[in-house]
Amino acid sequence: MKTNFLKTYYFAALLSFFVISLKGYTTNIDSLTTVLKNQHGEKRAETLILLGKAYQKTNRNKSNAVFKEACLLIPTNDFKKKADLNYQIAYNYLRLNVNDSASKYFENALAAYTLANDTLNIMKSSTMFGFAAQQMGEFGKSAELFRNGIDLFPSYWQHHQGEKKISKKHLATMMSNYGISLNRLGQYDSALYYATSSHKIYVEIGSSSKQIGKTLVNIGIVYLSANRNREAIKYFEDANDLFTPLKDSFNISKCYNNIGLAYKQMGDTILAINNYEKSLEICRMANIEKGIATSYNNLASLYAGMGDTKKAEDYFQKVLVTGKSTADKQLISNALENLSKLYLKSNDIEKALNYAKQAERVILETNDLKILKGNRLQLSSIYEELGDYKQSLQNYKLYAELHDSLFNADNTERFNRLQTEFETEKKEQQIQLLEAERENQRLENKFLKSRQTILIIVIGMILILIIIAGFMVLFKRKKDRLILRQKELVHKKEKELAQSELEKSKLREEELKQSVLYKSKQLSMHALQMMQKTTMLQEIFSEIKTLTKKATDDDKQKFSQITRKITQNLRSQKDWDVFKLYFEDVNRNFYKKLKDINPDLTTNDHRLCALIKLNMTPKEMASVLNVAPNSIKSSRYRLKKKLGLDVEADLEEFIRGLT
Repeated sequence: MKTNFLKTYYFAALLSFFVISLKGYTTNIDSLTTVLKNQHGEKRAETLILLGKAYQKTNRNKSNAVFKEACLLIPTNDFKKKADLNYQIAYNYLRLNVNDSASKYFENALAAYTLANDTLNIMKSSTMFGFAAQQMGEFGKSAELFRNGIDLFPSYWQHHQGEKKISKKHLATMMSNYGISLNRLGQYDSALYYATSSHKIYVEIGSSSKQIGKTLVNIGIVYLSANRNREAIKYFEDANDLFTPLKDSFNISKCYNNIGLAYKQMGDTILAINNYEKSLEICRMANIEKGIATSYNNLASLYAGMGDTKKAEDYFQKVLVTGKSTADKQLISNALENLSKLYLKSNDIEKALNYAKQAERVILETNDLKILKGNRLQLSSIYEELGDYKQSLQNYKLYAELHDSLFNADNTERFNRLQTEFETEKKEQQIQLLEAERENQRLENKFLKSRQTILIIVIGMILILIIIAGFMVLFKRKKDRLILRQKELVHKKEKELAQSELEKSKLREEELKQSVLYKSKQLSMHALQMMQKTTMLQEIFSEIKTLTKKATDDDKQKFSQITRKITQNLRSQKDWDVFKLYFEDVNRNFYKKLKDINPDLTTNDHRLCALIKLNMTPKEMASVLNVAPNSIKSSRYRLKKKLGLDVEADLEEFIRGLT
């Protein structure tokens, strides 16, 4: 009994774990950590994956550590799972802005997806790997990766079109980013082709105005890079027309800044200033501090290029004020450095030195060594102008040291990070093996201690179980025979009931068929009677018309009364009401479906559709409707237009399809 209870308990525990595994991101970190203590191998790997996903929300470094441990437990030939884990690790690094590590793991994921022949994830990994390469300035590599995804898309789309996991939006994204990389590589024609193709796809799939506006900006930037400023301005203005109704201040101001840059490249400083000032005004109204600073910088650079030191200084000072108000030290240091360069260019050496020293103090606070390097070179140039060659040489040496150390630091940092990751993985694997050994030793000791006790209990339990088993076998056989008889009776009754229901169903179906057949005959007979009646009345009408020509005046008056009655009878609605009643009984919802297609259809349109549904010839339709056969052709043409059909479309087939 105890054994059965334990089995039930373990089964329930396993089932609970399976349900928890399916919940993914909602799994509690503490409970997963507890479950891990008693797990090994692939089961442990599954729990680690869930734990890694849970950590993604709060601690991506911890998430990666967990994913890496899980990766060590996945079988080498399970390429799909290995690829998924590498992708998750890479994505975490990308979000942490550690792009070289992100690239490494995206490359691993891409290789594993390739071995697994998973085309969708090959495209996905290529795209994300391309983003990481772009962030590191490796535009050749990013272009190659985006191109890889674009080349795979057509064949995959051909067999998976309509599935939720893939859409033309994915192709548009790859094309857009491919165009950005090509633009940075100076391949403007190709960049323009892919930027335009991306825009067309976004328009085709009905993307948001904001998304379409962004693609227009991308096209404009390519034209701007190629110094085709007129075309660039057109695309920035078109984008602005889409952003304006959305009141998207950020993108509107960005468009004006780009337009200003285009005019600056064209040498039209007035229009450049106008657009920079529009951008500035929008940013002020929306309180976009970064945008305000960007506009000030653009205006300052423009005035500096024009030689208007005073205005350039005013705007750089405003950038400085904005930086101080937002406590943005990088903005402050950039403004001070630009002021120093401005005064050095205008030979106001004392001010240039003053601002360079102020910039130095702020840069040292931010510890931005790359900006510090540039400022040291600036100080060297200033001291050289002052004739203080000792200070000039000293600052140049500091600049050179920073340059060398930054170069070495970049390479060393990348090497150390990769080395650390390798050693961490190695240590984690060793720790895991040691934990597994300790766990095995603990279980072995526990087993040896309980072995004797279990042996005694087992012998006693065997004797008891033999006795109990004998009684249970006899009881079970008796119970099984009783259950079998009951099942046979139930099965027999169910079979009889099913047969009865089947016969009733067939009878109802036959009755329904007979009813439909009868109603169809009534409908056809009524239509035939209407046609015969109309034909007969038309013939009588024709004969009376002939007789009227030879009749006396009194007879003509009587004939006239008869022809009026015939005309009234031909126009009578009563026959059509009966016809409609029969027709709707056989063809339910027919008129409703016509109304759904075009609520403006006339009564004559409905009648013509009904006669087409009955497979009548144009001549028969003309007879029933009391019109000339030629008018049926015109009515059919008008009906096609009202139903939204092409001239070449088969009207009869369309009407018959309305069931």
